[in-house]
Amino acid sequence: MQSIAETYMGARGSLPFEDMAQAGAVTGAVSANGQSVVVPIGAYNGAVFAWWGTFAGIALAFEATYEPSLANWIAISALPAAGGAPVTTLTGLNAANAYEVYAPGALAVRIRATAFTSGAMNVRAIPVAMMQDIAPAISGGAVTVGSGSLAVAGQTASGTGGLSAVNRLASAAASVNATQVKASAGRLYKIYGYNAATSVRFLKLYNKASAPTVGTDAPVVTIPLSPSREFDVDLGVIGQSFSTGIAFGLTTGAADTDTGALAAADVVGLALWYA
Repeated sequence: MQSIAETYMGARGSLPFEDMAQAGAVTGAVSANGQSVVVPIGAYNGAVFAWWGTFAGIALAFEATYEPSLANWIAISALPAAGGAPVTTLTGLNAANAYEVYAPGALAVRIRATAFTSGAMNVRAIPVAMMQDIAPAISGGAVTVGSGSLAVAGQTASGTGGLSAVNRLASAAASVNATQVKASAGRLYKIYGYNAATSVRFLKLYNKASAPTVGTDAPVVTIPLSPSREFDVDLGVIGQSFSTGIAFGLTTGAADTDTGALAAADVVGLALWYA
């Protein structure tokens, strides 16, 4: 199997690698404090800066400009090509390395020397199209929703992360099944179960830190459960907020004041996922 170099040289002749074109690439050098290498990125959203040579004591800043005049530059973060934490500046450079920057919407990006001791740093900058992760909040942290917030642990491995709190009712009793799910503020994300009755039943959710008084307390929402069918209520990643607590009841009537009791096993396999 031919190497990349052999394939290229066979197609183009004995050309050195520096003659291989990279669209929009810029070459330059840093040999004094204050010098910079600028690369327009146009339709791209980032760039890679690579440097080599014999030099010592160089410090760099990574910057981008969003103005057509290219007059005002702001600091941006860069990631080492070998992996590691993002930085906006580097100091004490004396060896070859490469960093990539992500700057969507910028007209150009640059590295700028903020300190220099000796030698010359050869630089090549290549504009690139980079793909970034979407919705990083799902991997951890808080998503602010109205007056509350939602923290979702990152799912890093099997058995960890995600929602671990589930309230279960294996089989409804011959009553209104008044149940406390959570005795403090929380969010409800999913409800699943089966209505085994031959007529509709009603699941009522309450913003309450204790078991509700069904027929007296006003439910937040009433969910009709179709007869002889499973039900699957997905409230999405945001969920339904309960400022005081989460509770539920089951009745045969839809009215807030209804106290119609279920027959035993009318509803089975009821599960509520919450946090």
